[in-house]
Amino acid sequence: MNKPKFRAWKKIRIQEMFNDVVRIDWLNNKIAIKYPNPGGNTFRIDEESLDNVILMQYIGLKDNSEEPLEIWQKSIVKIVNNEGDYFIGVVEYFGDQGYPAFDIDCKYYKDWHFDSNVLSEALGNDNLKIYVIGDEYSNPELLNEVE
Repeated sequence: MNKPKFRAWKKIRIQEMFNDVVRIDWLNNKIAIKYPNPGGNTFRIDEESLDNVILMQYIGLKDNSEEPLEIWQKSIVKIVNNEGDYFIGVVEYFGDQGYPAFDIDCKYYKDWHFDSNVLSEALGNDNLKIYVIGDEYSNPELLNEVE
């Protein structure tokens, strides 16, 4: 089994995505984030309150790009069929709703039909491709087309 991987959107001061969460301390309400030092190849690790970030989990899948990108919770993805039709949606975790998986809410693909989980069907079907085009926090404008 793979070790879970997390990233964090820092929601105060500098609104920025950090892909290197190295430790989560639930007891003390803190996470440790690996920050690159300016102008070099070195890093520092700083603690941040969990109240100041939004955690997102890597879902264990990569998209269909030439250089495949990791798909994370809150990734904005574009699902494209062989005819060029597509929809854009946000990857969500539905475990708190009794559906123990990451998927895309049906509000994003009203005119499409899937027999199972959208993500697994898109990645296991030669007629569909999935591409990460951003995330809900860094690129909210990508969802303007959806509404």
